Amino acid sequence: MARGHMLTVCLMSVMLALSMSHFAESALQEGFYSAMCPQAEATLYNTLKDLTVNDPDLPAVLLRLHFHDCFVRGCDASVLLDVPKSEKTAPPNARLEGFNAVDRLKSAVESLCPGVVSCADILAFAARDSVVLTGGPGYNVPAGRRDGRVSSTTEASKFLPDAQSKVPGLVANFANQGLSVEDMVVLSGAHTIGEAACHHIDSRIYDYPSKSGVDPNIPADYAKKLKKKCRERGLKDRTFDLDTSTDHKFDSQYYTNLIAKKGLLVSDQALFDDKSTKPLVEKHKKQAVFFEAFAKAMVKMGNIQVLEGTQGQIRKSCRSVNK
Repeated sequence: MARGHMLTVCLMSVMLALSMSHFAESALQEGFYSAMCPQAEATLYNTLKDLTVNDPDLPAVLLRLHFHDCFVRGCDASVLLDVPKSEKTAPPNARLEGFNAVDRLKSAVESLCPGVVSCADILAFAARDSVVLTGGPGYNVPAGRRDGRVSSTTEASKFLPDAQSKVPGLVANFANQGLSVEDMVVLSGAHTIGEAACHHIDSRIYDYPSKSGVDPNIPADYAKKLKKKCRERGLKDRTFDLDTSTDHKFDSQYYTNLIAKKGLLVSDQALFDDKSTKPLVEKHKKQAVFFEAFAKAMVKMGNIQVLEGTQGQIRKSCRSVNK
């Protein structure tokens, strides 16, 4: 009798787990706006394409914005809110940009179908389109996210990875979001475009515990370029390309740079220097492998703690909660 009862409980648990799994998978759907706002994705792509003509750095900026949104409270556009002590004010977000571009994207879809497309989905579509516009892989973006009402500088400071992080810290940070070690290495490949503030590399070219203050593992020619551009400590308004070879092209050059010891940030170069992630760097230097993995990892990241159904809201303005 006890064995039969246990079997019943186990079957019920399995059925519940399957039900919950199905619900989680169906929360976001490809083509979510095909009936409600059929031109939404095309309009967002064309608007971003026009904006990029005058601002070639914008794709990298928007890709980073989506990443920073999803790692704090999930992909709910909380990073866009202008409220006291918001995520925008957290130190890891000090150089976040692209907010005016998001306003333009939101305005474009609001003119088509008011109150339908969430700011969280706009960030997800813009990240995908940014990759495509710089030569990277296209992929379908499951949508149906809704926007959050809370934005916290404390949470942003806690959950966003640091430029000085080594592999154990990065692994723990990504695992906290339900992302694997390989997801971490693959998503780090977004650093194939964009730039970082000079002060983030002070520890590598000025304050390293060596006679010269320069990390001896950095090739001499690369160290010379770094010091020429980042000419003194503490420069927060001066930047250096994350990938000096193809800085506006989304490709697998990032991994080739790491193998050549030319990763910019501590958190970049650590991926090749650590024996646990070195094989993954070598694996993804093959562009076809990287592109396929990146598309899958972006979709996975875009599912972090999403609000859906009646949760959250569809903000009229991405900068403020509806009154």
